[in-house]
Amino acid sequence: ELARLSVTDLPGPTGESNRLSTYGRGIVLCLGPTAADATEQVRIARDNGCHALAVAPGVSPALGIDGVLPRGALEHMRGFDLVALWSDVRDLRAARRALAARDGALIGLACGNDLAARCRIERHICVDTTAAGGNAALLAAEAEEGVRIASM
Repeated sequence: ELARLSVTDLPGPTGESNRLSTYGRGIVLCLGPTAADATEQVRIARDNGCHALAVAPGVSPALGIDGVLPRGALEHMRGFDLVALWSDVRDLRAARRALAARDGALIGLACGNDLAARCRIERHICVDTTAAGGNAALLAAEAEEGVRIASM
């Protein structure tokens, strides 16, 4: 389950409810490439509602694995939602190619100053409440009643 960071009720026309929620993206794989980089990536990810695992030479066992993850392994690995890597162009290219070759959902590569923003996702829910006279509670009650009637 994603960690909800914030909920904001947004203005809208009469008869409409608009709510913006911000969540942590999920699990961030922090690849450094140095222990200091990976430690900072873990801090940023956690500050933004994510779980994080660091893999870099010399990284603390409390944060992850001391070592180097071959970039080609990203093509076949599962269980993460974002990769953080602040490295040289050649290393970034190898990571991008491996991530692009994956089957399934696209996994982003955060390689710049945008890691905090990339760790968050937004969800917007818009509910038209005019059918219940602008009252979302009545609309929810009508939907629940419809389910009971349909199941009889």
